[in-house]
Amino acid sequence: MATDKKRVIVYVDEELKNQIDQIAHRFGSSTSRLCGDVLESAIPALDATSKAMETARTDPQKALEMIRSLGADTQGDLLKAMEQIK
Repeated sequence: MATDKKRVIVYVDEELKNQIDQIAHRFGSSTSRLCGDVLESAIPALDATSKAMETARTDPQKALEMIRSLGADTQGDLLKAMEQIK
């Protein structure tokens, strides 16, 4: 499939590759699409965590608040998703 998206090459061990392939198959998706979706959904949390780690160097208390906020946001997102399933 033609795309304008950029390619990222990631090396994983065989066991992880097999698990990713199985999950993609269950979703009816390609391995590439699954990996892209997982990375895309993880970026907000990874970005917030990296910012908190950077902040911790100069203001540990503020960094702790940032991490707590991230946890609360994630729990809220999970609850919303679960409500939509019902």
